[in-house]
Amino acid sequence: MSALLPTIGPTLFDADRGTTATPPGYPGGDLGLSVLRVGKHAVLTVYPPATQSTEPFGILVYTGPASPPRSLGRAWSVAPGADGESVWLIRQDTPDSCRLQRVALSGAEFGHGQPASCRTQVRAGTPRGLLITINADAAESTDALIDPETGRTVQQAPRILGVAGDRMLLDGLTDLTLVDLRDNSRQQLSRPAFGRTPTVLPSRDGGIWALDFGNPAYRGTSTQTRDLWLLRLDGPDWEHVAAMPFVSEHLERGGGFDWSEDGDLVLADGVLAAWHPGEPQWRMGKAALPTGDWSGFAVLP
Repeated sequence: MSALLPTIGPTLFDADRGTTATPPGYPGGDLGLSVLRVGKHAVLTVYPPATQSTEPFGILVYTGPASPPRSLGRAWSVAPGADGESVWLIRQDTPDSCRLQRVALSGAEFGHGQPASCRTQVRAGTPRGLLITINADAAESTDALIDPETGRTVQQAPRILGVAGDRMLLDGLTDLTLVDLRDNSRQQLSRPAFGRTPTVLPSRDGGIWALDFGNPAYRGTSTQTRDLWLLRLDGPDWEHVAAMPFVSEHLERGGGFDWSEDGDLVLADGVLAAWHPGEPQWRMGKAALPTGDWSGFAVLP
């Protein structure tokens, strides 16, 4: 099992053998990287060390362990396209105007794009529309599923946790709501755990969603906990992931989770570990992950 880590680097890492390659041509110094899996590919965002940037970020496509990245130019945010071969970008054209643009991983742009606020964050392209956050850097932000070709709002809610296939998951004060986008029917789901708003990641086929109810300050202390649950949409029902919850030192850095092509949930926490839903325990990699101020990863292919 191999994963691309957004170290400075980045690093191509094998669960048992450790670092297998440091691809050339990526920026270094005090710049930071984040990584996004797009289908079977990986796209990286280059950002400055300051929390506030006056310039859009560099967007790079990973092209292999021995070749430099392909640049997609600069954008304020990037999200995977539903086809797994393209991304959605918020491009800046002038100091006061931006546009929503779909771009193939080859670099080709689809059409001229649509006008968009520079404060819009694109999150995920789906067959039902593009998930975005409006006014992403403001307290009054809201989420929406839009038709990216026209800009028409399909669904809107204060907090949309995720969209995959025909389903959308909404966050509430005490419960969650699963929306069937085919007929807009809604089903209330009890939270399996409490804490901060969960991080949600659908499996590659969209049938199972992983939710992390991790807590970076458990009971007001400096203890970090991770608590992964699976939501099976065909029930819907919950499954507690094996060995959860547990105390972690890698909730905020040096960690993350992703899905493999074979349907394994892959976790970075000191090592890379894989777990297939229904198995009694995790399969632990032998190699220690590199230390440093990185977080998140992409399982390849």
